[in-house]
Amino acid sequence: MRITVWGAGKTGLMTTEEMLRQGHEVRLVDEHVPDTVFTLPVKALEKEDLLWADLVIPSPGIPRNHPLFSCAKKVLSETEVASSLLSGKLIAITGTNGKTTTTTLIHQILENAGFDAGIGGNISPPLISLVRKDPNYVVAEVSSFQMEWIEHFRPAIAICMNITPDHLDRYRDMEEYVTYKLKIFENQESSDIAIVNDDDPYLKAFPTRARRFGFSLGRLSTPDGAYLENSRVRFAGSIEGTGPVLPDQKALGSGVMEDMLVTALVGRLLGISNASMEKVFHSFRVIHHRYEHAATINGVVFIDDSKATNVGAVDKALSGTGAPVVLILGGKDKGGDFSLLAARYKHLIKKAVVIGEATARIMGEISDTVESVAASDMNEAVLLAYAAASPGDIVLLSPGCSSFDMFKSYVHRGDTFRQCIATIR
Repeated sequence: MRITVWGAGKTGLMTTEEMLRQGHEVRLVDEHVPDTVFTLPVKALEKEDLLWADLVIPSPGIPRNHPLFSCAKKVLSETEVASSLLSGKLIAITGTNGKTTTTTLIHQILENAGFDAGIGGNISPPLISLVRKDPNYVVAEVSSFQMEWIEHFRPAIAICMNITPDHLDRYRDMEEYVTYKLKIFENQESSDIAIVNDDDPYLKAFPTRARRFGFSLGRLSTPDGAYLENSRVRFAGSIEGTGPVLPDQKALGSGVMEDMLVTALVGRLLGISNASMEKVFHSFRVIHHRYEHAATINGVVFIDDSKATNVGAVDKALSGTGAPVVLILGGKDKGGDFSLLAARYKHLIKKAVVIGEATARIMGEISDTVESVAASDMNEAVLLAYAAASPGDIVLLSPGCSSFDMFKSYVHRGDTFRQCIATIR
């Protein structure tokens, strides 16, 4: 088969290597040929590259409405291609927020219980990198972008953590975004399992052929599933019973508690003991830049939540915060609405400091509800936030936007936040 791999990032390189190993004729192309010297040749993308190919495998970052896709005979995502070559039990996790932590935790409880398990997808490494080893269990984080070009992708266990507004700079509207999120369930059959958030309005009533299990930090409405009672997981319905004890919510935030609840549900379905799961949960350290303690200076706590790149993630961060907050928001605009967030947490937000490309729009949405000020860069934002905070308060970097206006990535943004904090000391 003649295959064009479009995009010379890590996913494209690994996909090219695997397709060559599978015996295909492959072209690796990119719209901007990188200066870096690769072990594989990269050519500048031309229309002819798509006309030549029997199959085009694009990078997830290339929007579906790109005009050159009209030249392709067939388009499939790397996620689709990889899953077709993997024989192990596929556990796939999507959602606007929480999918990276949940993917990590599920992989950890499987490994701790002695399962032969691999991890990949949106979390890195690419799913295609697992094909050679072909583990018995594959834990995959999948994004809506990766679901845009699927055909037969069928997880044995498919999980959707939540759906809140995100990527509205890519999708026409919220309905289109929801459609691609829910594609994770579309090929499942009655022998498969669908796990969904009972508290999410987008997930309450969608149809699925799979066995449905719900989860909730509060009241469970699905007959089968898991909920939290104090810090103890409880299972209901066909899997009724007592689950593991989770760590203190104050240390981790409500978002991580929800991630652990879902992980415990998967563990129950796979027969993993409570003791084995508790060992993982109580030794777990939050993912770097996800509601992570950065410093405490003169009683003011600094929290790095740079990975919060949409409004829903900021909501999660604020919902688990008991102290007054000075909130640092902003970045590259993704179309999220901050007005409802400001109204919901106006009692908690002492002041908002706004940075980046989306400053004017965000200020317009929140300034009538919470005290707000614009900052020219991260250093000024940190200094303004610290000046507004009192001992016992939290300075929370939870931007609700992508980082690419001022930073290379959310990691770069979080690291810069920490460097600016260090200058206060």
